[in-house]
Amino acid sequence: MRLPAPRGPISTALFACLSGEPGPVPSQLTELVDALQETTADARSDEDVQISLWTCYGLTYAGFDGVDERWEWRPSLLAVRGALEAVFERDVLAEVRLPEDLTPEKVPAFLMDVCGRPPTAFLKFMQKNATLEQFKELVITRSIDALHEGDAHTWAIPRVTGRAKSALIEIQADEYGGGMPGRSHAELYAILMSELDLDPEYGAYIEQIPAAALGLHNLRSMFGLQHRWRGGILGNLAATEIGSSLINRHFSEGLARLGGSKRARWFYDEHILADAVHEQLVAHDVCGAFVADYPAEWDRVVIGALATLNVRALFASSVVDPWAAGVTSLRELATV
Repeated sequence: MRLPAPRGPISTALFACLSGEPGPVPSQLTELVDALQETTADARSDEDVQISLWTCYGLTYAGFDGVDERWEWRPSLLAVRGALEAVFERDVLAEVRLPEDLTPEKVPAFLMDVCGRPPTAFLKFMQKNATLEQFKELVITRSIDALHEGDAHTWAIPRVTGRAKSALIEIQADEYGGGMPGRSHAELYAILMSELDLDPEYGAYIEQIPAAALGLHNLRSMFGLQHRWRGGILGNLAATEIGSSLINRHFSEGLARLGGSKRARWFYDEHILADAVHEQLVAHDVCGAFVADYPAEWDRVVIGALATLNVRALFASSVVDPWAAGVTSLRELATV
């Protein structure tokens, strides 16, 4: 895909830079990101910050047409990414509260409890009341993350050892369809989009996807790409898998109510089965084993899970609040 349209001064300067030869970034861009700690109230919902961070991470996924691949590891660009990450991390962690009585051996049970509480009102709405257009909006906003499902968590494999590594590989093998072409969860999501007459190409709707949805993907990327956050990406995986079976059951039943085909519901139905097993694996054999091996990092696992739940709640609000007001949750396309 090509670079998206900018959403503010940072992305404007960043995208202009990426369109040229790899080298030092302009001083204007450096000054803008260096000032973020003072100029940005909440990076989680800042359109300029999120589209810029998503683009920096995008260089490590599939890249962009017309952008030299050498930009990915250019030190000057990594400094820009680091400044964006710092303000995003600040605002993500500001919402996290670790329980005072939590100890390493209690982490698996805690994860099963806190991550197993689905957003009931939202799920029942999607199951019983959402219109087809609203369902399509949700599928569009989730596409920026779901079409890369599993990828950020796979980066954790070389960062862990022993039982945690083995269990993580077992989960990830399922995410990629056991190596069977056309069966990876990302491919099933593309089928879902096609069945709903949506464009399944990654990034096809990037201009309409709001910051809160980009934040879900950016959080996974931030955790997955940094060794210091290896516990965080495992906690993110726990928050993703635990309770997922129930969540996807509501989505599948909601889509069936709207006339969605069995093929369209394949993505959700696959998760109903797979994640009922995955939630036990991730709580005990991934996170529990990791904490046993690295007890000093137990808090990173819990922070990763709680941060994910908070960002997911912000995303849900960004969808349902506009719907409650009778308007679309998608960003309006700029008119020329």
